[in-house]
Amino acid sequence: MIRQASVEDISNERVTKRHGRVVVVTRYYPRFLKKKLIDDYFVVLAPPKELLREFKDKEEKMDADHDGAFEAMHYESKFTLSEEGLAVLQELAEESKKRPIYLVCHCKLGQYCHREILMLAARELFGASIAKVHHPYLTILKRLEGGGLLQAD
Repeated sequence: MIRQASVEDISNERVTKRHGRVVVVTRYYPRFLKKKLIDDYFVVLAPPKELLREFKDKEEKMDADHDGAFEAMHYESKFTLSEEGLAVLQELAEESKKRPIYLVCHCKLGQYCHREILMLAARELFGASIAKVHHPYLTILKRLEGGGLLQAD
């Protein structure tokens, strides 16, 4: 099964490698997160730099309203993955059939987050079982039905 955790969950050892494979999926490696606490870091599963910058700018303008910024900037319609990112996600989806995989990002559990988009993509594209996703992500689900999240060249 593919599950999710925050960087804080890993730093505080609420989720550890004993629970499953711990995979960080952020654009920039989290400061102060000890590498010994994780198994892998896949930047190819992070949002593109431009999207992250746009999100952070919108979040700042909205007085740190994370979920409001996510919705206001139409994040779901803009998130993409490279072919390499999709291949890594497929590998993780396959491995998740044998042991738990934890996707890790800065976002708190319950917030809108690209790691939930990754979970939905793993389920819809590669048949992975996933843990609870906190938001409906209707735009992403429609995009996945229509061909996916692949970046345009």
